[in-house]
Amino acid sequence: MLSRFFLNLIDTPAAWGAAITLGLAFSLPAAAQPNSSANAPAPRVISELKNIRMRAITSLPRAGGSASDRGGCPSFVIQPKSAAAKAVAAQGWAVMADLPLGSYRAVGFAGQLEAGTSGTCNITQGNVGVFDGDKLVALAYGKSAEDTAIGNLTPLEGGAVRVWDGDIVGSPVGDLRVEADGTVRLGRLADEESVCKGKAVVPNVYGMPIDKARKALADKGWKPVRVKPDGESRQSGLIKRGIVEVESCAGTGLAYCSFSYAGTAGALSVITAGEKGLPNVVGYDAKCR
Repeated sequence: MLSRFFLNLIDTPAAWGAAITLGLAFSLPAAAQPNSSANAPAPRVISELKNIRMRAITSLPRAGGSASDRGGCPSFVIQPKSAAAKAVAAQGWAVMADLPLGSYRAVGFAGQLEAGTSGTCNITQGNVGVFDGDKLVALAYGKSAEDTAIGNLTPLEGGAVRVWDGDIVGSPVGDLRVEADGTVRLGRLADEESVCKGKAVVPNVYGMPIDKARKALADKGWKPVRVKPDGESRQSGLIKRGIVEVESCAGTGLAYCSFSYAGTAGALSVITAGEKGLPNVVGYDAKCR
């Protein structure tokens, strides 16, 4: 689903995005290392993603650099409210997401946010902390301080969390969930996402050109909604190619276009980016009845 940042970008072209990196987290003193003396046993943690590592850890080091490193994208930063998010902010990190994750909380945070064109943001030193109350129990992080492996987080039905990268145009990279045996697993994207309290599913259309995406959506019951053209040239070009559901296209920035679909459970808005004739899907949002 679309992040809270991306919902605003339909009207104003921008990108959404929300991580401690290996070089930072594990070059720090012993306070940043897993603590075997903690009262609660450390959960089993697994990352199936080659660019993101995950480790049971109980101490969070302070953010490096200065506050100015994290001030470039204020709309991407949230005010911490949970005990977990406040614990992260107290160490100087920029908190970007704070979501339930089974019996835990997942907090997305970063050490550097750099503003880009059209309100976009490049996020590095991104992490996902898994907390039990205000106690850190696990951490997901990229391979280096320069990569954009982890950015924003968005919720999934059933208590899981979707992890996005921190690139200018963010892409989902994996799904974080707590399994029945207590394992915290960061796995590959699911083939489809349940929406509207299980009444519908959206297939994994990220990165697909819109002509292929609309076919995959139709197979899951999402039908194109013909819209009234507004005369914009890119919209007209897509309509001529049979993509009659294109609502609007931005003429500047990252060239976002929005598309409208309807299903038995509600409406679906799909967003693409790029100036090519058949742009690729970068996000979607379901509005349930």
